Amino acid sequence: MGRLASILATLGLLALTASPALAQLREVELYAPRAFGHVIGDTLTLTAEITLDAPFVLDPASLPPPRALNYWLDLREVRLDDHGVSEGAHRYTLDLVYQTFYAPLEPRRMTIPAVALFAIEGERRVPVAVPAWSFLMSPLREIVATGPGPAMQLRPDIPARPLPTVGLVRGLALALGVALLAGLLLAWQMGWGPFGRRRSRPFARAARAIPSTLASPAGDPTLAASRYGNALQALHRAFDATDGKGVFAEDLPGFFERHAAFRAAEAEVRRLFEASRRAFFGADPSGAQRELPPDELVALSRRLRAVERGTS
Repeated sequence: MGRLASILATLGLLALTASPALAQLREVELYAPRAFGHVIGDTLTLTAEITLDAPFVLDPASLPPPRALNYWLDLREVRLDDHGVSEGAHRYTLDLVYQTFYAPLEPRRMTIPAVALFAIEGERRVPVAVPAWSFLMSPLREIVATGPGPAMQLRPDIPARPLPTVGLVRGLALALGVALLAGLLLAWQMGWGPFGRRRSRPFARAARAIPSTLASPAGDPTLAASRYGNALQALHRAFDATDGKGVFAEDLPGFFERHAAFRAAEAEVRRLFEASRRAFFGADPSGAQRELPPDELVALSRRLRAVERGTS
């Protein structure tokens, strides 16, 4: 009787020491894909539903990192979802994504190893094991013919499916036409190329001609004075063509009334007519060039061309 009591006491002590560890881990349920028909390159996702007794939590440091486990199996991804505590139980969902690179010559059973985790609470650590799982791998195709017969013939490549391009071609042609029309309108507005030679753009013609007209060898004042006079005349002809009649100094008020846009350059235009008076009627070409130097004459022609563009 005393020996029986001693045995019962020992069993009770063992139960007391084992029961906390058993109570800390309630269950680990493993959910897996089909266990057959897998081939090289397939990914396999194992889902473990882990339930712990609160206040134990799953130690994140014990989760395995994604890595190559062996020559044929990689752990590609590890996802842990914490569902919190409910009715004294702490629940987790652990997803383990594997990829197999084994190429069997015949159907073969392979095993994904178990995963060892830990649950912690303060200084206490309890092991949590996600069980191993096995599955069948299949070869991609048979290597050796099992009987007589013709060799396997591969199917021809799928021909490329033609894509309709009529709409694209029409859209491209329309876009090119719009771009060409816009370019022509811009050239017409700016007086570029042949559009700069229109009768309605006399100042554009003068602005192109004056720089080359003023060009003269250094050290020849007579030739320089002659070319300066020709440049003045080119600009005066532009005024005449714009107004449809000869424009003299006394006609400037009427010119500016009829062509108000040119009033912005009225001061420079009056200097032009004063320089022309000195050059053509005062026999003072040097004074004319002091009144309106050649570089300022070129600048005036370009300014009048810009005004002309804005009014056409």
